[in-house]
Amino acid sequence: MEYRSLDSIVGRREQKSIPFSALMPWRVRSILLVSSLYDSFTFQEDGNLNEMLFSEYVELNLRYAPAITRVSTAQEAIDSVRENQPDLVITMPRVGEMDAFEFGRMVKEINPALSVVLLAYDTRELALLKAREDVTKVDRIFVWQGDARLFLAIIKWAEDRANAQHDAKLAGVKSIILIEDSVRFYSAYLPLLYTEIMEQTQALMAEGVNRMQKLLRMRARPKILLATCYEEGFALFQRYREHALGVIVDARFPKDGQIQPGAGLDFARMVKAADPEIPVLMQSTDSDNQTVASSIGATFINKTSQTLLHKVRDFLRTYLGFGDFIFRRQDWTLVATAKDLRSLVEKVKTVPDESLLFHATRNDFSTWLMARTEFDLAKALRPIKATEFRSASELRAFLLSTLSDYRSQSHAGLVAEFSDESFDAGCGFTRIGSGSLGGKGRGLAFINSLINAYDIENHIPGVRIFVPPSAVVATDIFDRFMEENQLASLVLGECTDEEVRRAFLSTPLPSNALRALQAFLSGVSYPLAVRSSSLLEDSSHQPFAGIYQTYMLPNNHENLEIRLEELSRAIRLVYASTYYTDSKSYIDSTPNRLEEEKMAVVIQQVIGRRHEHYIYPDLAGVTRSYNYYPIKDMQPEDGVTSVALGLGRTVVDGGRCVRFSPKEPRRLYQFSSTRDYLKNSQRQFYALDLSKPGPGQQGGHQSSRDVHARSDDGTAAGSGVSHDIELDTNLAHLGQDDAIKHGTLEAVASVYSPENDAVYEGIFRPGIKLITMAGVLSGTYFPLPDVLRFLMEVGKTSFSCHVEMEFAVNIRQPEEGPHEFAFLQIRPLVLESHTEDLSLHEINPATAICISTGALGHGRLEGIRDLIYVRPDKFDRSRTVEIAKEVGTINAHLREADRPYLLIGPGRWGTADHWLGIPVSWAQISGVRCIIEAEMRDIQVDPSQGTHFFQNITSFGIGYFTLRSQDPLAFLDQDWLDAQAPHAETEHLRHLRFSEPLEIVVDARTGTGVVMLPGFHLTASTDQ
Repeated sequence: MEYRSLDSIVGRREQKSIPFSALMPWRVRSILLVSSLYDSFTFQEDGNLNEMLFSEYVELNLRYAPAITRVSTAQEAIDSVRENQPDLVITMPRVGEMDAFEFGRMVKEINPALSVVLLAYDTRELALLKAREDVTKVDRIFVWQGDARLFLAIIKWAEDRANAQHDAKLAGVKSIILIEDSVRFYSAYLPLLYTEIMEQTQALMAEGVNRMQKLLRMRARPKILLATCYEEGFALFQRYREHALGVIVDARFPKDGQIQPGAGLDFARMVKAADPEIPVLMQSTDSDNQTVASSIGATFINKTSQTLLHKVRDFLRTYLGFGDFIFRRQDWTLVATAKDLRSLVEKVKTVPDESLLFHATRNDFSTWLMARTEFDLAKALRPIKATEFRSASELRAFLLSTLSDYRSQSHAGLVAEFSDESFDAGCGFTRIGSGSLGGKGRGLAFINSLINAYDIENHIPGVRIFVPPSAVVATDIFDRFMEENQLASLVLGECTDEEVRRAFLSTPLPSNALRALQAFLSGVSYPLAVRSSSLLEDSSHQPFAGIYQTYMLPNNHENLEIRLEELSRAIRLVYASTYYTDSKSYIDSTPNRLEEEKMAVVIQQVIGRRHEHYIYPDLAGVTRSYNYYPIKDMQPEDGVTSVALGLGRTVVDGGRCVRFSPKEPRRLYQFSSTRDYLKNSQRQFYALDLSKPGPGQQGGHQSSRDVHARSDDGTAAGSGVSHDIELDTNLAHLGQDDAIKHGTLEAVASVYSPENDAVYEGIFRPGIKLITMAGVLSGTYFPLPDVLRFLMEVGKTSFSCHVEMEFAVNIRQPEEGPHEFAFLQIRPLVLESHTEDLSLHEINPATAICISTGALGHGRLEGIRDLIYVRPDKFDRSRTVEIAKEVGTINAHLREADRPYLLIGPGRWGTADHWLGIPVSWAQISGVRCIIEAEMRDIQVDPSQGTHFFQNITSFGIGYFTLRSQDPLAFLDQDWLDAQAPHAETEHLRHLRFSEPLEIVVDARTGTGVVMLPGFHLTASTDQ
């Protein structure tokens, strides 16, 4: 099956929401203030104008306070208009020898579109000016009364005047039409009105949006359009009638060139006749107008009222949608109140039919949503009439479906600032704190936004592609935790892992973080994965894969305080892992400093389905768009995937799983024979045990690897597998019988029939059941190869490099809805550029220790005089933990002496399953320069590709050789090694030291690597 590429998706992308960034395209960024030195001094004396204006912008969450340039005379101003092209001119009456109105005329000759505002000191001065001058030469006159907010109002008036028509056409942005001829009154009233509208708009932002979205949505606030006469107001109403949020009128103002006491009532009647649903507010000093205003359905406020602003605020909230949504009956009795979209959905479910029909008939839902800048939703509801539905139940179902769908879509792709009032556990990506998301969080946030922006979620028919609901505790919380508890001196010094752990668990998280986490948990009932996301994690060249910790929480205790303590404990343990021995050793191997590292924490819903008291996905794994070990007839760019039944820990810890290329999913070379199927297929899988509490709550400090690590034959793994202080003690290892009982084996298993020595897809034949992923590789149950091919293309296109992804899949029945493919992690996989051209000629095995055609790295590895190898005669798969400890001891001495070394041993290095290789941690091999992975005698183990250990090895450019018996060129001179006198020897290891360095050469283009005997050199060309 073929699907469209990302490029074609981008080409066909439809704009799904209002582009807030496109609103208010014209902004006042520079103001020319024409005032005498005295007037300028007055502004400064009343308060520094620039600082006051900047303060107002900050307080109202506005951006880019305009710069103010002052000149003293009209002639200077004319020159400045020509040269500097300001966006707005504000002039005082005294501008040198030229009067303000003549100055206005000259400015208009230079730039007719430039707004000129006259600022008078008092109404007496203004009256004298009007008596002798043509006031039409300036665009508007205001009276300065010492309030800096007047400048804000003037700026917003100019911007609204320029942008109203554009924004109304583009996004349906509403306008409030104000008709007031009293300069003194509107000069005092507009600052109040603008401040109130901006504060209300800011308070009523859609829940869950981040700071940038709030700043952008402020552009969508209602515009205020000022008129000073009937004709001017009528023209505005005719132009913006469809987008009129409300009308505010004075009772008396000019009409037909004369002041008419009834002009306001005439205008209100005209508005109500045109559209009875438009709210009208009449203001007057004459209380007699209240009765007639009420008779036409208008609200009345006395201008002389001491509570004028309070009453205006009530009008905005009650009639223009700026307050809570008040559910009422037909007789206006109160039924219920909703303060945001989330509570609106809840109230719509329960309010009486009468109330629902009452508000739907009046378009109250649309009006309320429009005030909240939810234009898409408001526009969707506006044309829908209550009469179109056969019953109130049908109307209710429509509203619930529309509101719920929109809430989910509006959160998609955003990194929202956490709010305990508006948090929704079912959707979105939330940040707790204001710091960095860290590497892992950043990758998830990016792919989350990409999925939404390009409609990737539904691109594969029958499959929903998504990022699980996630909250990130940002790095500033980590900083505060470290500072408040004075932990830096401890962790940056010499201390054991146990000391770090105790110190971090004995101190609380910052109080604001605990409050946010408590609010988060009060809305979350699903199991949680608490994952590290440090600043350096998931970087291109040092991914820190598996270095820090992840904890799984059932999150199902009935007591919220206990759940909060479990989550807090898990977060502090993740913090502590920043300073464990493995972490310090890893950072020491990079150019970074330990004190530069900061930890964020991703709290993510565990993907899976519940079976009894367990939860796990049908399959999980890791896919890379670049395959380091392509098999014959395959290319590295075809990619490689490792997948297993159950939680993905099986894959990332190096357990048995299925490896395939999404391009050729049926070519499974690990299963080249029926014997390989029987030896190499997965037998057990990880699941989260919901009956057990979170990490450390049982009193013990055993590692989950200690408790649950088993061979695929079920044999106990012993102890000491991991150097982690404490991992998930609530992970369970389940077997095939459990999967059969849960109904999860059918899609991923096959049956081996001994009668005809064949393997068949499915589990319904008699025979031995094997986990082979047959049903998903064939697409019978889930189109995994198709999904991965598409997403690898998406990843490579969006990252401009190769990528690695961790994922989990829930397979659903048709009646249950679409299958689920969840992104758990994505990071760039930047490959080293190979500038050195190494063309290896014929290699004489007599002069080499090792030859491999499955080698990673590129170039010459120099300065290696030490070699450590596992003695084949002493190798016992049940004692690999002891071998790992011996390697760690020698590594510590060599690292202290700054002596890089070559390491040779059987099976996978760094595996969590000690039956498949040597389970070393990073700290135990931190000084290694090259590793040779030899074959085990009794079992074939695939290379470590897809494991965390493998990711770190390749990112450091450590040479990595794999030896396979089917490779005719593979060679390891074990006899030569055994014949050398050891520098040191342990029960399982031999340490050799040479006077001459070993020459190690790897050609990444062919995957060929060679280790030469000391003193011998390879014939190779190294043309640049």
